[in-house]
Amino acid sequence: MSARAIISEITGIVAAPEPLAVRAEAVLTTLRRRLRFDAGRISLHDPERRLQPTLASCGYDQRLLEYFDGPELVHNVELLGLHRRATPVRISSLPIRPAELPLWAEHLHPAGFREGIAVPLRTTDGRYFGVFSACTESATPICDTTCGFLARTSTVIAHAVDPMRTIAAMAGLVTDAVAGVVLTRGGNIEALPGLPGHRLLAPGSPVLAEAISCYRDGDSRAGFLTPTRPPDPPGYLKVTMLTCGEQLPHHLTAIIVLHSPGDLRHLSHREMTILGRLITGGTVEQIAAALRIPQSAVNAALEQARTKLGARSSAAAVMRAADLGLYLPPPPVPGCVASDSALRLDGTFPTT
Repeated sequence: MSARAIISEITGIVAAPEPLAVRAEAVLTTLRRRLRFDAGRISLHDPERRLQPTLASCGYDQRLLEYFDGPELVHNVELLGLHRRATPVRISSLPIRPAELPLWAEHLHPAGFREGIAVPLRTTDGRYFGVFSACTESATPICDTTCGFLARTSTVIAHAVDPMRTIAAMAGLVTDAVAGVVLTRGGNIEALPGLPGHRLLAPGSPVLAEAISCYRDGDSRAGFLTPTRPPDPPGYLKVTMLTCGEQLPHHLTAIIVLHSPGDLRHLSHREMTILGRLITGGTVEQIAAALRIPQSAVNAALEQARTKLGARSSAAAVMRAADLGLYLPPPPVPGCVASDSALRLDGTFPTT
């Protein structure tokens, strides 16, 4: 199979609407026909847990796979400098002696492998996210032609198995998006391809804290409103949180996107605030005390919201607001976020 045919086939895999693991298996199968290796693996880097778990593999026994998915593999990657390299590295031309690489000396060589190659996977903008590696039982050194082929092909391989592609496609389901980030398992954020970041989604912001809370509560999808901040004109943005799903064996867990609020059903700021506090478990008495208004005012606002939402009861209005994301969450507990990001609850927009 020619190099051109291999690249063409992998390009077809890139375009296929398949889950990430299925695409990775297809890439591995295609490469094995061209390179004729005895065992191979595609892995994704998890920087928070310092692991590089397997996405797809062939030819390795269970003991080796368990080692690959354990904490020592990243140390080997760093010894080789794969996370900094842009080109493949062969066992026969390692930058260190093979005996100094635990992966090879203690695991792959005793398992009968005599040559191997590792190819760092990077996006077109240089982001490292994993490795394609292959081993042979033959001691014949992998030739320069094969190294050159893999160097040329590494970008398209990376494009086929980059989890951010799947995540960006999921984010594309949210119309009118103006900004977004990706939430990690450790509560950190990463850039979302195709969308800029936003200070409302910055670490420590109340908007991000609420979205993280929705994710940790087990919601697969959640939405709520947030007031805009200067220099944007007064108004609202919708915040939508989507979990990445189990099909991504990675540290990336959820997408958080800002977009147009859509039809607000003429709800007032106070009504959306009261709905938000009811959704999060507040009582009429507690809400009245927090907003420093009479309980009768809370009930009147709730009745207005019920009418605007077309609900048969106050309870149904609260459920509908939750389903539609037409509510303003309560501000976080003081001390959890910066004080200048607290929301006003008196029906006006912040001016600073």
